[in-house]
Amino acid sequence: MEPALEQPYTAAAVAPEAPGAFLDVRLLPWRPRLRHIDPDAVRANADVTAWSDDLAGFALSVVVSVLIFVAAPLVAVVLAVLLLPVEVWLVLSLGVLVVVARFAGLIPWAVVTPDGVESYRFLPAALRRVRELDPTRRVRVRWHWA
Repeated sequence: MEPALEQPYTAAAVAPEAPGAFLDVRLLPWRPRLRHIDPDAVRANADVTAWSDDLAGFALSVVVSVLIFVAAPLVAVVLAVLLLPVEVWLVLSLGVLVVVARFAGLIPWAVVTPDGVESYRFLPAALRRVRELDPTRRVRVRWHWA
C-alpha cells in the first residue's frame, strides 16, 4: 500500500479568497437612537413645596407628592402608547422618502472595493463598477441598518 501523496501548500489553499467588490446598502442614512420617557424627569418637574404654608397645605403637598411618585411611571407609559402611532407613521413616511431619495440620486450608493469605498449617484453605475471589479460572480449586496 502506497502512502497518500500530499498536496503542496499554495497561496490559494492557505489564504482565503480575496474579497471582490460589493454594493453596500445602508437602510437608514442616520444612526438610530433609543428613545424613552424618564419617570424621574416627570418627578423632578413636580415641585409641590410651595403649597406647604400651613398644616393643610403640607398635608395636601404630601398627598400630591405620593400621587406623583406613583403616577409618574403610569404617565410615561400612557404618553409612550399615545405617541406610538404618530412615531410609526413618521418612520414609515421617512422610509419612503429615503428610498425615493436614494433612487433619485440624492443619497449615493456605496461600492466597497479592495482599495476602499466608492460612491455612485445612480444604481446602474454602481452595479457596473461592481461587475467590472468582479466579473465572475453575481453582484453581492451587504445590507445593514446604519
